[in-house]
Amino acid sequence: MSTMNTQPHPYRYRYTDLMGESVGGEALACSDEWFGDCANLVKEAAPIFKEGYFVESGQWMDGWESRRSFGRAARANSAIDYDWCVLKLGIAGTLHGADIETTHFRGNAPEYAALEGAWCPSGVTDATDWIELVPKCRVEAHAHNLFEVLDKRPCTHLRLKMFPDGGVARLRAWGSPRIERENFVEGELVDLASVLQGGRGVLCSDEFYSSPSNLLMPQPGTNMGDGWETRRRRDTGNDWCIIRLGMAGNIRKVVLDTAHFKGNYPDRFSLQATHTERGDLDAADIQWELVIGETPLQAHQLHQFASEILVTAGEVFTHVRLNIYPDGGVSRLRILGEPAWGESG
Repeated sequence: MSTMNTQPHPYRYRYTDLMGESVGGEALACSDEWFGDCANLVKEAAPIFKEGYFVESGQWMDGWESRRSFGRAARANSAIDYDWCVLKLGIAGTLHGADIETTHFRGNAPEYAALEGAWCPSGVTDATDWIELVPKCRVEAHAHNLFEVLDKRPCTHLRLKMFPDGGVARLRAWGSPRIERENFVEGELVDLASVLQGGRGVLCSDEFYSSPSNLLMPQPGTNMGDGWETRRRRDTGNDWCIIRLGMAGNIRKVVLDTAHFKGNYPDRFSLQATHTERGDLDAADIQWELVIGETPLQAHQLHQFASEILVTAGEVFTHVRLNIYPDGGVSRLRILGEPAWGESG
């Protein structure tokens, strides 16, 4: 049995990337982007390198890269000894960890980096009060540089600093969305699994082609790679994934979309749910309750289920388990219900 966390990551399976472009993360401004645009920092795809591919500014780089400044007169005469980039989080919230990734930046990575945050719902200004999230730390070239964030004040914006110059491929900001109850009305149906609420994939049988966390993105899938797809099974089993709901609640409606999956959609699916704070979600004694029984699916189609739901409106759940038979790909999963305020999700 393969699972999502066979390669341990301290943040990826416990928190949400609040910065990704798929949730609205955006680079707003930077001190310099001569060799590589700062917009690359929020790309979802892993960075690539095109050897020998030169553009007007030099070797093309898939990341944010400033020009050389160390030891030069212009920098020596400046009171600032770093390059900076200001970014808006796609999801406002509290950070727990950051990844300042320098993949493919080998001879041109910064020597040090730091990360600051600010709570500015109306946007940053010259008067913005920045708080230190990651102090100035040494970073390694061509590496994932993971840092713990200890200051738990919520942020809407980040400022990445690199000392004295160089290139960073991606910035991942792992954290928990700030959910404000006043933004919801009584009885409103909410997508409890949405990444915007903090939903995330925590375990699965297989993610050979793509991660089940893609199921929870707010916008419709753009292509077959933007979903959860497993390899072809050659046994009598079936594939499954477990989603931790961002908000605990009941389940009133389920939407399952197989958009773009035409020759590789699952033949059938079923859905289960549980209420637990345990971490061993694949344990045999976890009590999973059947929400939707085994049901046929169609290719490239939005499926909606309400009358088929077997659980009552009084039952509250923290996790769902999507079972697909025998394998294949699904684009999106929506779990619509009423939040149970005061319970963890």
